[in-house]
Parts: sequence; structure tokens; C-alpha cells
Amino acid sequence: MPQNPFYLGWTKGWSFLFYLEGGTPKIEASGFGIAMSTDIKRGESPSQTADRLIFKEQRNRKSRYYSWIRSIKFKDDSN
Repeated sequence: MPQNPFYLGWTKGWSFLFYLEGGTPKIEASGFGIAMSTDIKRGESPSQTADRLIFKEQRNRKSRYYSWIRSIKFKDDSN
């Protein structure tokens, strides 16, 4: 079986940038060819925001991975 191209390690390959935009604190995560940013919610620390941001991307990648697995199984079944 091919290796999972959608696996995302939490601490591997990511860099984070904390900045203010119009008086709103934001955090940007960059890594693996993508950049995402989000507002830091009231009462949330920058590391909690980073967790939330990376978790969201992890869910997206898992969804893509399982779609990829289904397509491989479909190809194998049709042969």
C-alpha cells in the first residue's frame, strides 16, 4: 500500500507568526506549502490558537487521505 501523503505532524515543518491586524491579534501558520491565519479568540492563548488551526488542517488532510484510500480500493476492485 502506498504511503500516506496527507499525514501531518503537529510540530514538524510548521512555523508560526503572531501579529496584529487592525488591532486584532492574529496568528499565521506556515508549512507544507500552505499558509493559514486566524484570529486569536478572547481568553485563548496563542498556542491554543495554533493547536486549533493545525487541528483543523489535520482534519482536512485526514478527509483527503480517506478519499484517496477509497479511490485506490475502487481502482483495485475494478481491475
